[in-house]
Amino acid sequence: MARNVVGMDGKPRRDGPPPVSDFWFAQVDVRLGRIEFMVTRLEWQVWLIVCGCAGLLVFEIVKALSGA
Repeated sequence: MARNVVGMDGKPRRDGPPPVSDFWFAQVDVRLGRIEFMVTRLEWQVWLIVCGCAGLLVFEIVKALSGA
């Protein structure tokens, strides 16, 4: 098999605009920000419930150990 080298004329690469507009990215950022805020708020609520239940459990254990 003969190895032939062929010269190819290529076009210079141009960086075009992104396929989607910046407005779309801004909307996605806003929605992700809202989702992150909701998750953070939910996390704080869960921690508050867990700590409250742990506090009640400690009170019940102290009450049971004191014999009251």
